[in-house]
Amino acid sequence: MHKLVTNTLYTILVGALNGLTTLPPRLAYGLGERLGDLVYAGLASRRRVTLDNLALALGDWQSPRERQVMAREVFRNLGRHVVDFAHLRHINAARFQQMCMDWEEAARLDAMAARGHGLLVISAHLGSWELLPAVALLLRTPVNVIVRPPDNLTVQRLSEVYRQRCGYRTIGSRQQALREALRALHRREVVGVLMDQSSVREEAVEVAFLGIKTFTPMGPALLALRAKCPVVGMFLVGEAPGRHRVVVTEEIPIARTGDMRRDLEENSRRFNEVIETQIRQHPEQWFWLHRRWKKRP
Repeated sequence: MHKLVTNTLYTILVGALNGLTTLPPRLAYGLGERLGDLVYAGLASRRRVTLDNLALALGDWQSPRERQVMAREVFRNLGRHVVDFAHLRHINAARFQQMCMDWEEAARLDAMAARGHGLLVISAHLGSWELLPAVALLLRTPVNVIVRPPDNLTVQRLSEVYRQRCGYRTIGSRQQALREALRALHRREVVGVLMDQSSVREEAVEVAFLGIKTFTPMGPALLALRAKCPVVGMFLVGEAPGRHRVVVTEEIPIARTGDMRRDLEENSRRFNEVIETQIRQHPEQWFWLHRRWKKRP
């Protein structure tokens, strides 16, 4: 019975997503925004988390009314993100370039990875983050992305099917993620990781995120130190419904003092600052629904 329900739900979701791709873009993204409005109105718990997070991180320069307006826009952005995700089913290099303003930095990333130690890319749940790894379609270098499998089996199955079109390999096991990522970097490949969410104490360091000290995943800093690879930040920022801009930062300097704990903290802080810059520039596009500061020192 459970399998029947899962398969039925999967079929319904695929049908809905496919339907979105057949609509005129203006109508499809308009429906996405209305979906965001419905979730904002109906999912009170996540609405409260979003407003609390905005107050905690941005309260110094936002009034309560401004936070409500921002929170609603956050949910609408997620609705637009659903439409972008639907297009992954039919994504290819030409369509990605069309959606992402003819991105032309592939050669620079290929060159960085080819220097001998691979390339580590840090990112965040910002803009249309599921579409971002499709840059793999434009790179000569193989791309690996560390992902956390969704808890819901239907969503997990859906994600796997749609991500297969993007041309990258997923690294999903927490126990083996570091080992597999290191192997990929040693093969001079690209490894991408989203590092803006909360982490368990044993796998984290205590550094500030948006001005609030909290536990930050130390895996990316550990990868950079062990692989001795270059590191950049990469984000997909929405410019208009269905139109995005790929932001690639300059190479992030890596601190190597020989004191492992100190280096993990310092490099994690530097990575956080790169992410914070993008969030502060585009706060309505970040995933404020997550309890980022639920675990604090």
